[in-house]
Amino acid sequence: MLSTIICFGQIDIDKIRSDYSVAVKDKKLCENNLKTLESGAKTATEQGYLAAYEILWAKHKNNPFTKLSQFKKGKNRLESVISKNKDNIDLHFIRWSVQTHAPSFLDYHKDRLVDKNFLVQNLKKLPSQEGKKIIFKYLKEANSYLKGDHVFTKDELAELSK
Repeated sequence: MLSTIICFGQIDIDKIRSDYSVAVKDKKLCENNLKTLESGAKTATEQGYLAAYEILWAKHKNNPFTKLSQFKKGKNRLESVISKNKDNIDLHFIRWSVQTHAPSFLDYHKDRLVDKNFLVQNLKKLPSQEGKKIIFKYLKEANSYLKGDHVFTKDELAELSK
């Protein structure tokens, strides 16, 4: 498994992106990708996905205190990486997805609309065509359970699809 994600010492970020939506329910996949990222994440995007998988890993924990600690670890890493890389599209996508799915008691939701708007304006600038497809698909599918201002309009979805 690790060999499909790491190729010549580099992380296959499109595979990591693609696995992200599945890893929430697939403990082994989450664990494998987390280990890969822990040992090889160098870029801001890789560090962002490391944070995302740390957060996802909390869902696979049983103890509520361990869950919370794991979530905070990933959240703190994500916020730290974003503070140094404010224009990174993947980081805004990750934070948007985490804040969209985080339980309200965690009080981690204040940047959802900022990130939504950032993604609408900037997803087209992501260099990876495959990355754009993966993120767009995730956002489009998420639209079915979003409410109010968080729903992507037809115009926003059209902009995201560019």
